Amino acid sequence: MKNVLKALTLCLFVAFMTSCQSKEEKLIDQMNALADRVENQTESFTDEEWEAINYEHQMLQERAKECDFTPEQRTAFAKAEAELDAAIVKQRAKEAGNGLKDAIQQGKDVFNGIIDGVKEGLGIGDEGEEAPAEK
Repeated sequence: MKNVLKALTLCLFVAFMTSCQSKEEKLIDQMNALADRVENQTESFTDEEWEAINYEHQMLQERAKECDFTPEQRTAFAKAEAELDAAIVKQRAKEAGNGLKDAIQQGKDVFNGIIDGVKEGLGIGDEGEEAPAEK
């Protein structure tokens, strides 16, 4: 019971502290959270997920136009936005790299299949020796 009360007290404290944030600070936190979500994604995003990320990014930028940032907040927002842009570029490059790796592997498989076919056609065994001639 004491653990439940402690957890509830902690939740209330966190809720109180976040409610004290200005809209500018909340916006910075949301931009950082979006950057973290993109950066920590382990699987490729679908096209719909990329559209949702781009939409959320645009909405955050629109809301930023209505904010009255202090110089420190403006710097923090710019840093968060730069981190988001970097995370998007890294994720896109990773996804493109995975596609490239798959294409290279498929190319290797095709090439190995061609080599195996040529070896078989020439009667060369797996060890590089010619197979005995048929009589």
